Amino acid sequence: MRDLEFAPRTFLASLNSEEREALQRLGIRRSFQRGAAVMFQDEPDERVIILSTGRVKVTHVDHAGHEMLLSIRDPGDVLGELAFIDSQPRIATVTTLEPVEALVMAAETFRRHLESTPRVAVVLLEVVVRRFRETTLKRAQFSASDTMGRLAARIVELAERYGDSSDAGVTITSPLSREDLAAWTGASRAGVEHALQSLRELGWVETERREFLVRDLEALRARAA
Repeated sequence: MRDLEFAPRTFLASLNSEEREALQRLGIRRSFQRGAAVMFQDEPDERVIILSTGRVKVTHVDHAGHEMLLSIRDPGDVLGELAFIDSQPRIATVTTLEPVEALVMAAETFRRHLESTPRVAVVLLEVVVRRFRETTLKRAQFSASDTMGRLAARIVELAERYGDSSDAGVTITSPLSREDLAAWTGASRAGVEHALQSLRELGWVETERREFLVRDLEALRARAA
C-alpha cells in the first residue's frame, strides 16, 4: 500500500510498510464519490474495507426509523470488522463524507490472512477493543448529559481529531452537515442549533456552515464532562 498519511491509532497506522503491502495484494482498490453508501445495515458479512484516503460516517437506523450517527472513520481505518468477526449481519450503514479511496477484500480472504499473521490480528483486536471502550464511554455520557453537554463533547472530539490551532483558537473544518451533527449528538437539528447559539453567546465558539472556531476549548471540555 503506497505511502499515505493515515490518522493516528487507526489500523493501517499501526502496521509497518511490509504488513500494509501484504494487505494490498489481498484486495482491489476502489474509488467512491462523496455521499456513496459503501456498506449497508443488515447486509451479510462479505467484505472488509480499509480506507486509504477520505472519511466516512457510520450510522444506524433503529426500529422507529431514527438515524443515529455512531462514528466517523478516517484514512487508515478498517470497516466491517464486527460483521467479519462474528459473521452476523452488519449493524450500521457506512457512507462517504468526501471522495474516498479504499482497499476492498473478501472477508474470508482477510480471515485467512489474519490466521497467518498473528501480529496483524492483534492490531485488529486492539482497534476493536478501543472502539468498544470509546462507545461505552459515549453511551455513559449520553445518559448523563443534556444536548449542550453532548454537543460540547462532539465539538471537542472534532477539535482533537481535525483542529488547526492558532492564536485565535482552534479552527475545525467539519466533514459533517448540521443534520449529521444532530444525529451524532443524539438531538434534533433544532436542539443542536439552539445549543450552538448558546455556545456562541458564551463566546466559546464561532460558526460558519461547516466550520467552527473554538475560542475556549477548555470551557467546552468542562461543559462536556
